[in-house]
Amino acid sequence: MNPTLIESHVKLVLLQWMIIIAAAWLFGRLGKKIGQPLAVGEILAGIVLGPSVLGLFWPADWPVLFPPGTQQSLQLLGKIGLILLLFQVGMEFDYSHLRSRSKTVTAVSLTGILFPMLGGLAIGPWLHRNFAPDLPLGGFQLFLCITLSISALPIMGRILLEMKLERTAIGAMSISAAAIDDVVGWILLAVASALATSGFDGWALVRQVAGLLIFFILLRKLVAPLLRRAWRKSLERNPSGHLSPSYLTLLLIVLFGCCLITNLLGVFAIFGAFLLGVALHEQRDLVQAWRERFSDFVVVALVPIFFANTGLNTEIGALKTPLAWAGCALVFLAAVTGKLGGCFLGARLTGQPWRESACIAALMNTRALMALVAINIGLDLGLLNREMFTMLVIMALLTTAMTGPLLRYFLPKELHLAPPTPDHGTP
Repeated sequence: MNPTLIESHVKLVLLQWMIIIAAAWLFGRLGKKIGQPLAVGEILAGIVLGPSVLGLFWPADWPVLFPPGTQQSLQLLGKIGLILLLFQVGMEFDYSHLRSRSKTVTAVSLTGILFPMLGGLAIGPWLHRNFAPDLPLGGFQLFLCITLSISALPIMGRILLEMKLERTAIGAMSISAAAIDDVVGWILLAVASALATSGFDGWALVRQVAGLLIFFILLRKLVAPLLRRAWRKSLERNPSGHLSPSYLTLLLIVLFGCCLITNLLGVFAIFGAFLLGVALHEQRDLVQAWRERFSDFVVVALVPIFFANTGLNTEIGALKTPLAWAGCALVFLAAVTGKLGGCFLGARLTGQPWRESACIAALMNTRALMALVAINIGLDLGLLNREMFTMLVIMALLTTAMTGPLLRYFLPKELHLAPPTPDHGTP
């Protein structure tokens, strides 16, 4: 590419980045004032900057701020932010609670997948008949079921970190059940993508699951002990507890290598970052050093790009009729009753108190990131149209917006004593 063109592209991306950071900060803080997680405000910022709001007032010139030519650059920056965030989320959680609560995690993850999928199967034919008759019914219904059943692991992690619940039993059970749901959801996404391209191979799917299990075992038994040993040696040379340049180099190489491996296994790269974080979560001084070095920058500068970019691609005006809004309401109802009701039932059946069960269900109902990934894949594969895309984005946003208020309402009194998060919203 011509150097002048590169400079022009960089200038436009930097301008967009400035606007997104400022809008995400503003809307995130406005959202926090009414009890919403930062992610909800960041998605709203993107919607305001996109065709749904700004495009209405500036229809002729709106695309000049966010032309299609810079979309890939913004998506890349957002993906890097998610990788760094998922690594920290994996490190932050205390999994010792799970030894006595594995039944709850299993039950919640299973009911959290089964019940929403049943809801998707129930409403899918009507939605297809009224809004997407030209699309293949099987692929359409499969993507609808996946979107309704998946949970948003990174957003749940941010909510728990913001509310200082990451080291509680509720936090550990919820994040673990969500991780299982996301693995299942990503595998189903791979299956759906294979079906859509007529290249489905059942044995490839088995190899994918086996590869993930083997990879995580190697992380736990080989890679993590070596990294912890290197960290202790680094502390001997650098007693301050900060990440040294040499150790940071090693850690980033391993982190990106894990992302590449899960990508090669057919699962999103960000899951490799999460698995490495889980493998290192017992090294608390390393977790603290990472948080001090990277947390603010990731949360303020990188992660908002993904959510804002999603809002930029959402056009609420695509729902033009009362029937379309009725369909949107039906999607939302099926999502909430399936996920919230199913997860609450799973927790209660395994002996959890009702307040804890309701908190777990509220957290599992959070969908923003992973649902948005599934929605975009469905759109790219031609299994969702623009109208259904908009309905599902609205569902993902509303189910995420519900989480904070529901969690605060059902939270046991002793957990309300957690200190508030500083204004910058850092995990």
